[in-house]
Amino acid sequence: MIEPPKPILSERFDVEDIQKLREYNSLRHIQMTASEIIAETQAETSDFIASLIKNGNVKLPPTSPYLHLMSN
Repeated sequence: MIEPPKPILSERFDVEDIQKLREYNSLRHIQMTASEIIAETQAETSDFIASLIKNGNVKLPPTSPYLHLMSN
């Protein structure tokens, strides 16, 4: 499967940009199973949350499944 081109987003990140992202993700996920989509999303989320933790932008509750990222 050919990866669709990444959308070009505006600096103001408005409704049109959100629509572009939704369309892009829809095209990327069209040939994937639900389990594959969830696994990919969780992996991307972990990277994002790790960067937020590293920069001190978020505090996690003691029950968070992302606590292991704080040691990285």
